[in-house]
Amino acid sequence: GRMLGERLGSPRAKTMIGAVSGHIVQVLVDRACDEIARGERDVVALVGGESENSRRRLARRGLPLHWSEDAPGEPDARVGEIKWVRSPDEERAGLYTATAIFALGETALRRTRGETPAAHRDRIAALSEGMSRIAARHPRAWFQEPVPASRIREPAAGNRMVHYPYTKLMTSNIAVDQSAALLICSEETADRLGVPKAKRVYLRVATEMSHTLLLSERPGLDRHEGQALAARRMLEIADIGPEDLDHVDLYSCFPFAVQAGAAALGVGLDPLPSLTGGMTFFGGPFGNYVLHSKATLVEALRRDPGSLGAIGSVGGSFAHFAFGLYSTEPGDSVRPRVEDVSAALARLPRRGYVVGYEGEATIETYTVECDASGPRHAIFAGLTDAGERVWGRAADRDLLDALLADEEGAGRRARFSNCEVEVR
Repeated sequence: GRMLGERLGSPRAKTMIGAVSGHIVQVLVDRACDEIARGERDVVALVGGESENSRRRLARRGLPLHWSEDAPGEPDARVGEIKWVRSPDEERAGLYTATAIFALGETALRRTRGETPAAHRDRIAALSEGMSRIAARHPRAWFQEPVPASRIREPAAGNRMVHYPYTKLMTSNIAVDQSAALLICSEETADRLGVPKAKRVYLRVATEMSHTLLLSERPGLDRHEGQALAARRMLEIADIGPEDLDHVDLYSCFPFAVQAGAAALGVGLDPLPSLTGGMTFFGGPFGNYVLHSKATLVEALRRDPGSLGAIGSVGGSFAHFAFGLYSTEPGDSVRPRVEDVSAALARLPRRGYVVGYEGEATIETYTVECDASGPRHAIFAGLTDAGERVWGRAADRDLLDALLADEEGAGRRARFSNCEVEVR
């Protein structure tokens, strides 16, 4: 931030850095609006970027980076933190990546919907194709051509299975060079600088949820009550229903994120709740994706004055959430209403879990982790007869091949012992 301030001719600008988390962009917008309303700032530039594509291209050619990433000193403030909190058995089962966690949520959602594995893969491939078509219409998307569902669904060269049921073309594409910025200021400053009324967009309501629950403690793995709380509260404060939203973009690192966000907000999947085409096809520059979705919403609202737009974002391992409601009309006040619903989630009941469980359980959800050489192991969440969650893994090749061939794994009985699973 300080390097950018110096290049822009503002060497004394205060700097703040947010954690690399999808929901942090909304949190930073909320903080900027609050500081401006209290008279502490006139203008705030919220800026983010990612150069992973160039970094990888240089590495493949054996060339060093030709830019400096070192800045003297520290930012004036830091906001948020990455919380990868796991139980011992979550760790032993192999829950190290966001891909694994979202894939478990995807299978849990499929089970709730009553779909067969094959039909489910058809559906999320079609969903992903729809996202690619939105991205193809976006002038700043990384992929400029739609991708057919058949190519997305089937593992192939360049599209291997990553975590069943997700192929590479269902996962966030971080190898991009993308950046975006928002300028936030007071109404008085906008008047003084002559910013046209037609270019002004207002944050009207925002909600945040940053209370961390272990994956094991969540009542269900097909949804997160913290996300639902944040979405409902945004609509309640604004006194609107989901049907009043004209433009919606929901965090889209994986198909599960889009589906869960839509369910929490109460919107459907037709049309898809995306303005960009999502983090596979538009591009997924880590937490900075949300800055791109907000910039795209600003453009949409300017084309459609008086309409309402909502941005939903996700942080961590589907753990933290934020929603923002925007319009070219400020509503009752230019100062937005911001509410943190973390305490409300903290008061809700949690599921019990057992570490080191020995005994029978019913498989709740599962995923198969694969690398370039094929399947490595399966991760299972199980529920004991008492309703407690347990974790385990299995590496039996016949079992892995069967699961990858769309054999049902959820709902089956299994023996859990020392975090190893034997499926009946």
